[in-house]
Amino acid sequence: MKNNFCNKILTLTSLFCLSIICLSQFCQLNAQEEKVDDKLRTALKFKPQQDDVEYDIPTEAEIPQCKISLYENKRGYIVTNSQNHIIRIFIDKNGDNQLDQWSYYRNGVEVYRDIATAGNGRADQFRWLNNGGTRIGIDTDRNSTIDYWKTISAEEVSREITLAISLRDVNRFLRVCLSEEELQSLNLGKTLNETVAKKITNLREGFIESIKSMKLGANLQWYHLNAGFPGTVPAGANGVANDLTVYENTFATIGTGKETKQISIGSLVNLGNNNWRAIDVPKIYDESTFAYTFIPQSATPAEGGQSDNEIIKLINDYQKLVADTQQLPANQRPEQHKKSMTLILQIINLSTTEKDRELWIRLMADEIMEAAQNKEFPEADKYIDQIYKSVADGANSELAAYVRYRQIMTEYHSSKLDEVQAYTTWLTNLENFVTEKRFETTETGLEVMMQLAGNREMSSRTGEEPLKWYSKVAELADNKPIAAKAKGAIRRLQAVGKIVPFQATDSKGKRFDIAALQGSYVLLCFWDSNISDAGTLASIKRETEQLTAIGVKIIGVNLDPDLETLNNTATKLGLNWTQLHAQGGLDNQLATYWGIQNVPALILYGKDGKVIRSNINAINEIQTIIENEK
Repeated sequence: MKNNFCNKILTLTSLFCLSIICLSQFCQLNAQEEKVDDKLRTALKFKPQQDDVEYDIPTEAEIPQCKISLYENKRGYIVTNSQNHIIRIFIDKNGDNQLDQWSYYRNGVEVYRDIATAGNGRADQFRWLNNGGTRIGIDTDRNSTIDYWKTISAEEVSREITLAISLRDVNRFLRVCLSEEELQSLNLGKTLNETVAKKITNLREGFIESIKSMKLGANLQWYHLNAGFPGTVPAGANGVANDLTVYENTFATIGTGKETKQISIGSLVNLGNNNWRAIDVPKIYDESTFAYTFIPQSATPAEGGQSDNEIIKLINDYQKLVADTQQLPANQRPEQHKKSMTLILQIINLSTTEKDRELWIRLMADEIMEAAQNKEFPEADKYIDQIYKSVADGANSELAAYVRYRQIMTEYHSSKLDEVQAYTTWLTNLENFVTEKRFETTETGLEVMMQLAGNREMSSRTGEEPLKWYSKVAELADNKPIAAKAKGAIRRLQAVGKIVPFQATDSKGKRFDIAALQGSYVLLCFWDSNISDAGTLASIKRETEQLTAIGVKIIGVNLDPDLETLNNTATKLGLNWTQLHAQGGLDNQLATYWGIQNVPALILYGKDGKVIRSNINAINEIQTIIENEK
């Protein structure tokens, strides 16, 4: 039987369309050595559907040391290099004999993924992960071209703009710009809406003219987005209907091959869930002019002096160093990180405001933690200890908490202890951190308490330990949104044996009340479209069909940012449940009501309308739970 399956699994056919390769197109993996070598070489010819991916590509001399083998459950295959680092994983997630996920790695870490969400072997979603970034691109017509960005950070928007300038690609630029439909969804109010609408009407022609006037060559390198802190335009200000998060007067530092330059990016606006858009035409940055759209400029910044010029040079040097480091093998990165720390410290010393100093201290702590996580900075512990000591006794407890948490994470990633001991030490350090009086009410402290509560909840069948942390957050966070989330988690953990009311609006605009389903078992399934990337939704669909067969009512509680995403995913996967929805993702009112921090999450109501279980780990547990109730 094994040979029959393998006969289906490891021969790749045409590389003309990489996204429609079936598992049946692979031939026997454990055949003669030369055939395995052929399969390996063929597999290594696969490339990401998108061109903007940095991933490991073995040289001709390194290929003989690579290995190809069957992936778990024999639903794909995995390729490793001579250091036994994963460099490729291609998988059939839904068991239909077609590959639907193609993953690419760098230094043993997944950085990019092509995904066929419809289960037809053709990639329609492209995700950059871990060190690769946060982008999620969607291809609606499956022609390997991104039609719109579902998620893209402000930094990545500025990088896309740099690439668009370099490639003279106006469509690439427009994909990261605010569209007319997106503008309407922001509900900006008449005056501001007219201002932004006028800007976006000119984006296409303005970009074409701008790239001519800037006279920048091809092969530009993006180094950094200079944006400072984002700002919030509160609901009600100037007619804005909802809180709006924006960056004003941003510029990107880029390299031309001969020198560094600054490109004005202008104003950036967040559509929600880390999905940013530009509204201005890029141009050469001019310090004497400022790009403000959403937040009024209160005063003209003072004219820069010699120290400003020095800082700009140091920032340029730092960004170039970061870009160069990303191209180096892991064994050459420790020295680069040390140089990076030196540059950041110089920038901190020259910074003239506390806000700027804090920004760079936070960036330094993040870089140290990330380098430790990637196992490429042996001296990470020493550097993070120095930076923490410099802020530990200061008046800024938020900054001290931010750095201290990253110190704990750095120590965990750098630990020489075995996995269990390292994990235990990490949890102890987190608990000690959040019980320090000066940290317990900081933003970082409250977030770590929620993290501890969620961790305890997953590892324990009893709610006593997680309740302790959720209750502490609810007590200390006052009226902050995190307090409402904690109170929701308390409600959920204390719901067993109680009739807990739950009303919402479904995806068709109809009012839903769980009380109307009394007399049936009801499963609330919290989900969003991103979990389909790992095949989880397809698996949930199959398992819930078995529950439906025994009379369980399935109610989806969707946490996608918009109804369009929900409807597209539900249609593709054939999810025919009632779907509840509200704006805001994991921070929306439905997730907050129940204190949901991660998806999928499952809550089971009994026929009597009372909650049976509120922290179910897997759907395959539910039938047993129901049988035990009878």
